[in-house]
Amino acid sequence: MKILEEEPPLADECKLPWLIDAFLYPISASGMINLAVFVIAPEFISLLVFVLASLLSPFLQSGTSYIMRFLTLPFYIVFGCYVVYYVAHCVIDSTKGHRRATDLPIANVFSVGDLIEQVFLLIGCVAICFCPTAFYYIFTRRIDLWFWVLLALGGFFFPMCFLRGVMFDSFDALNPIEISRSILSTFLPYCGLVLFFMALGGFIVAVLPRLPLWDFLRMGIILYLVFVLAHRSGWFYWWYKDKLGWGL
Repeated sequence: MKILEEEPPLADECKLPWLIDAFLYPISASGMINLAVFVIAPEFISLLVFVLASLLSPFLQSGTSYIMRFLTLPFYIVFGCYVVYYVAHCVIDSTKGHRRATDLPIANVFSVGDLIEQVFLLIGCVAICFCPTAFYYIFTRRIDLWFWVLLALGGFFFPMCFLRGVMFDSFDALNPIEISRSILSTFLPYCGLVLFFMALGGFIVAVLPRLPLWDFLRMGIILYLVFVLAHRSGWFYWWYKDKLGWGL
């Protein structure tokens, strides 16, 4: 995903508080269409699989569910990769100063290779930040003070890892020295971004699963908030690109 194209500065000034404006980022034609597709498409495929399995079960006798899962697995892989790619687009889109979600230029940059690379890059960002916590729990089977310390450290570094990974589109951008330098150059604003990530992440992980909501509605809320987090990451670069000095 390239970010080197120059765009003119925004002509309009936001008249809303930043917190409200941040949560309005997905409220656009493109944002709402993509959100609807991301929520409805898996439900539609699940329904289609159920109908086909019901029709084929008298003929196949057994193993129908496994066959249908195997046939639909490529769809779910490509679909999940595209969701990740669009989230990365939201970051890049916001680094240009856009306040609302825009269309993904599929005709210019879309390819299966781009989708897979973006997913592996995001997995790398998550692994660098949270593997110490995962390994600690795997080997100790304890959720104690050290577990929470490692989790907090991973959560602290993740927004910058995620931003650099998407911006540079390379694992080289996940250099710990460069990540630390970028954090120190924007320390106080970055702490605000970390708190924003932790607040929404905590809501998604700890609160949202306990609410009495339909699964598709819960997924819609999760994706909406992920778009918001992606936007705030890109917007952070938009405001502090001079201090970060990444040369992009």
